[in-house]
Amino acid sequence: MPDLGRSAVLTGFVDTARGLGLDPLRLAAEAGLPREALADPEVRVDSRAMAQLLELAAERSGVEDFGLRMAVNRRMSTMGVIGLALRNQPTARKAMEMLVRYAWLQNELLRVRLEDQGDDTLLSIGMAGWTDRQGVELIVGIGFKLLQDLRGSGWRPREIRFLHGPPRSLEGHRRFFGMTPLFNQEAVGLLLDRSDMDKPSVVGDPTMAAPLNGYLEHLAAGRSATLRGQVVDLILSMLPNGGCTADRVAHRLGMDRRTLHRRLTIEGTSFSEILEGARSELAATLLANSDRPMQNVAETLGFGSLSAFGHWFRRNFDCSASRYRAVGGRGVRGRVVEATPIGII
Repeated sequence: MPDLGRSAVLTGFVDTARGLGLDPLRLAAEAGLPREALADPEVRVDSRAMAQLLELAAERSGVEDFGLRMAVNRRMSTMGVIGLALRNQPTARKAMEMLVRYAWLQNELLRVRLEDQGDDTLLSIGMAGWTDRQGVELIVGIGFKLLQDLRGSGWRPREIRFLHGPPRSLEGHRRFFGMTPLFNQEAVGLLLDRSDMDKPSVVGDPTMAAPLNGYLEHLAAGRSATLRGQVVDLILSMLPNGGCTADRVAHRLGMDRRTLHRRLTIEGTSFSEILEGARSELAATLLANSDRPMQNVAETLGFGSLSAFGHWFRRNFDCSASRYRAVGGRGVRGRVVEATPIGII
């Protein structure tokens, strides 16, 4: 049985391919991927097919750094709830330790390891089933961008290591990393200055770390033990991108909406109840423990406008979002539905 993972890892493929004169849909079909995998980040598809898609694109375009070009615009802000948690850790080490622990929340196939080696720390990052050049370089490139978010745009690792051999031209790699990677190495990843990893992060709010850590632990406690848990997984991963509907969730679970409704009824719940619960708990965490702009809170929760978020919040918490923030959530009585303690994907 093939390894399946979220197609979110292909974010940026369509624009990169078209920018090089390629037809992304034709390439997807050739690699054996459904066209919706290029439009919906929640589709679960064969890991090897995704890797093959990147290799085909690089071959047809003649661009050896295709994977790195896809990684150029990757940021923690594109990772939803887990990206928010990483951003608010006090140090890069704490953020990477969190990524090691919760990589599966972002994508079932993501593999991350952090290993201290004397004065250095090796961050190994990859995707199950991805061994070819483009897939490996995409994931390492994403890891590099995450650390730049935490340490500042001028940050560089000590070394960048790849198992595969060098490309014909190193220009694209030097432009992306700001340094020359090492090839034909015994390990894949970023070799980091161990002491630099423990310096304060240049972004985020460290006071948010504890509540967000607790929130992720709470969500991960009983990962996908029931259908309800799988629905929560999908809702929390879809919220920041908008368009989180019962139809989409049912489709990702391989069933129609009626079947989803029937099975959730058997478990004593409904899609709307789960959606409200997950959204309410995340809203309470974001508002009570940070000064994050309301617009950002609204977007993280999947609302298209600040006014829509405001109306929803008042309906569920019996007060305004600004009032809730002002009192830190204390003494507020609202119609908040308890979220299922399951993980996100």
